Amino acid sequence: MAGLGSYDRGWTPKEFYQNYLKFEIKNYKDRKNYEPDRWFFEINQYYFLIKWMDPNVYFPYTEKDRILRNVNPPEDYYINKKDFLNRNLFRQIIEGDRRDYFAYDCEYWMPLLPGKNQYKILINDITDQRRDGAEPEFDLPEGYSVRMKIVPAMRTLGSDPTRMPIGERPKSPELVRKGFEIEFTIEKNRPGEEEPACDLEIGS
Repeated sequence: MAGLGSYDRGWTPKEFYQNYLKFEIKNYKDRKNYEPDRWFFEINQYYFLIKWMDPNVYFPYTEKDRILRNVNPPEDYYINKKDFLNRNLFRQIIEGDRRDYFAYDCEYWMPLLPGKNQYKILINDITDQRRDGAEPEFDLPEGYSVRMKIVPAMRTLGSDPTRMPIGERPKSPELVRKGFEIEFTIEKNRPGEEEPACDLEIGS
């Protein structure tokens, strides 16, 4: 019954200008294998969600508001990805078809909007209790993509401004939480390049 609370629909652009978000997170822990049939969640996956901050607001929103719209594509977009994370059709009917879990050691391409747009990103490794986010803005001409680099990081009182009062910095920062460092670079797509399939091994 939990799935009846919301339906997460994947986003498919009406017009596409070969703009992608390209990303991969390397397996930074001693994960011995990929286990897609665990009871609750796969141990070698992470949650990733990106939302477009739509500036085209309407009543009752104000001029400075931004409406968050999901950008993650549907499961069928990655049907040939070979990452062992494809949900079955029944779960997609109940919960929605939006892809929001991704495998470590696998490069993904996700369609983005062309032109100048701002986004809100969330990355969460549930098993490692590690999460982080960003609110980048990209200005993408046709045929250009964003390469997102993600590495694990330790957040301290000094390096995490959301946890510190303005104007205060401790002499010896105390560990607060585990997060990620997220960097973005814009690159031109190479002619004929296609999104690679995963090359993962399932162990027991």
